[in-house]
Amino acid sequence: MMHFEAVFNPTDQTEYNSEAQNYVGKKLPVQEGWVIDEGPHKGQQCYYAPNTRIGKIPQSDLTDLRPIPFVRWEQLYSSIELENDYIELRPAE
Repeated sequence: MMHFEAVFNPTDQTEYNSEAQNYVGKKLPVQEGWVIDEGPHKGQQCYYAPNTRIGKIPQSDLTDLRPIPFVRWEQLYSSIELENDYIELRPAE
């Protein structure tokens, strides 16, 4: 399995849930998923960011996508885990 990092820059944020807004413009650890077979991104490779609730991410919504060693991927994964804890603990606005 290949491990990647990429910056999440969705072209249309309404395609994602509200939690995804917390990750816009941030570097994420992502893993390769499948080729999307329907909708506006049909035919694109999609990725997913474990430990988030973003869901499938078409390649067009990722910038600076590149393969990285597992150790680096694991560091990014841990930083997202810490950020998720912060998001869950912060008071509602």
